[in-house]
Amino acid sequence: MSLRILLALVLTNISLAPIRQQPTATSTLQLTLQTTSSEKNAAPELELVLKNVGTNDVVVNMGFMLANGKVQLPANIALDFIDSFGRERRFEFADKKHAGIAGRVDDYAVPLRAGSSYTLRISLDQFWCQETSEFEVNLTPGRNQITAELEGTGAKYLNLDTPGLKLMNFWLGKVRSNTLVIEK
Repeated sequence: MSLRILLALVLTNISLAPIRQQPTATSTLQLTLQTTSSEKNAAPELELVLKNVGTNDVVVNMGFMLANGKVQLPANIALDFIDSFGRERRFEFADKKHAGIAGRVDDYAVPLRAGSSYTLRISLDQFWCQETSEFEVNLTPGRNQITAELEGTGAKYLNLDTPGLKLMNFWLGKVRSNTLVIEK
């Protein structure tokens, strides 16, 4: 078998991986999704832990910030959700408190030294599904599954006073978390 065919098979297999697949850790980043609340009927509070498991320092673009960093919006995070009926949907970050943008926008750049972690608290009402027009992740009675995905990009929001941001060592790629199971 030629190297091209083998590479095509490997790439095809990776791109067709189902969202139920367990977490991936790239050679640099690991993403862990966990709940911080233990009450069965309460809306769960979630933590997303991003860890640099590589040997080099990196900068991760989590999304964007407003008002000189006073509001931080991790728009590069999405949740793949499977409810107890087996319906699969993708929810994108969309904090309803900051639906409109007027003013300065900066990249939400998080420096991660090798071996260090960044923890982000998120809630299910901060995500929406464009396909189904659901404005939050609603847990159904039974077993619900949530997997987070972070897409790392370079700098997107360069301002006159931040042109050097585009030169930073941004981590590029996608990383998926473990699948968190929440029983309701």
